[in-house]
Amino acid sequence: MSRLLAIETSAESCSVALAIDGALRERFEHAPMKHAELLLPMVSSLLAEAGIRASDLDAIAFGRGPGSFTSLRIGIGVVQGLAWGAEVGVVPVSSLAAVAQGVVERLEPERGTRVLVAMDARMQEVFHAMFRLAENGFVDAVGDERVSAPAAVQAPGAWIAAGNGFERYPELRELADDAVASMPNTWPRAAAVLALAQEWLKDRAPLPAGLAQPVYVR
Repeated sequence: MSRLLAIETSAESCSVALAIDGALRERFEHAPMKHAELLLPMVSSLLAEAGIRASDLDAIAFGRGPGSFTSLRIGIGVVQGLAWGAEVGVVPVSSLAAVAQGVVERLEPERGTRVLVAMDARMQEVFHAMFRLAENGFVDAVGDERVSAPAAVQAPGAWIAAGNGFERYPELRELADDAVASMPNTWPRAAAVLALAQEWLKDRAPLPAGLAQPVYVR
């Protein structure tokens, strides 16, 4: 699809990306508790900059979580409103996968490399999942997304550590010592959500707006 908007609000950062015929624009800000304030102006500025309206979009992708209950609801509320108003479909993307995709795009590791993502879930827990870099250049999940105490997270074999959980919990900082690389300051970004959505759309159609729903894991 040639015109795709992506929104990601699952964590402390807020971002929006727009792809038109391969040209990418993105707004990103690390601003905890400011999603409601930032999100719509980001969307409006990107659409205005590109000279299009929401009704000109082919689909809207979004980070479905897991993540913060409040920030996810803000983001998905905007996604549903835009999609219904513009009569376009939606594409759900794992926010943890977006972290992993951002890492592999920056590091360009070998195919088959694994990325363990651990994001702070508050209450002394982390959201975590393992991903593998597939031959097509995109990450695939290896197992389920989970939430657990940091001490319960395991990572066998060679892997890359990604996400703020590796910065905020001593147990995960120690675990990251065994990783081939550690990128604790990597956040889920709309640009990565957009890239994963474009791959998803190669053999699937967008979903109805009403199916834009969060995944909390908890």
